[in-house]
Amino acid sequence: MRLNALLVLAALTIVATVLPITSPAADQGPPDGLVPVRSFYLDQLYVRPDSDLAGYRKVVIDPVQIAFRSDWNQSEQDYKGKTRRLLAHDVEAIAEDMTATLQRSVEEAFKARGFEIVAAAGPGVLRLTASAEDLYVNAPDETPPGQTRYLTKDAGEATLILQARDSSSGQLLARVVDHRISRESAGVQPRDLRRTTNVASNFWFDETFRRWATDCAKAFEAAKAT
Repeated sequence: MRLNALLVLAALTIVATVLPITSPAADQGPPDGLVPVRSFYLDQLYVRPDSDLAGYRKVVIDPVQIAFRSDWNQSEQDYKGKTRRLLAHDVEAIAEDMTATLQRSVEEAFKARGFEIVAAAGPGVLRLTASAEDLYVNAPDETPPGQTRYLTKDAGEATLILQARDSSSGQLLARVVDHRISRESAGVQPRDLRRTTNVASNFWFDETFRRWATDCAKAFEAAKAT
């Protein structure tokens, strides 16, 4: 009974360390010339009033950028007093995987909505720049057999940003700031916690990025000049 109680306490402690932190990017107001537009799918959507996003059917997509939250991968202790911290090459591998996943998600989402993906800027081409800030990946490492299994209530979180510019003039036409949590459960009771591994985190972030990119594409299609 004492061991079970300690395991639950350790799990709840881990959950407590991953509570959302407001992103500085989310606190910024609308960029010059853009106005907020109500969206049922996105936290913040800003559009230039005299632009016709729906008129663009070609997009060029910049390489995406990601940035981990400042407190991610800090030394933690489990109930046995052991520390968990990823090595530099592990962090690099996760960063590469998340970057590739977000890049692929944006490309596939806009292509699925009928946008033509092109390789260079030009008239009638929209330039998309996507990034993930304050990225926090829960339990990205596999626990060796026989050791403690770390439980969390979600796979992680990130603030996702997408900026759209006219590729010829460089004028900013729209900006999306949206905070997403991957596979969040309802509570923090033991029954609500799940074992989170590297494979599981990758799967749920892939789903999160795809849904977000699709929501962005839908929002751009609906944004006509006013």
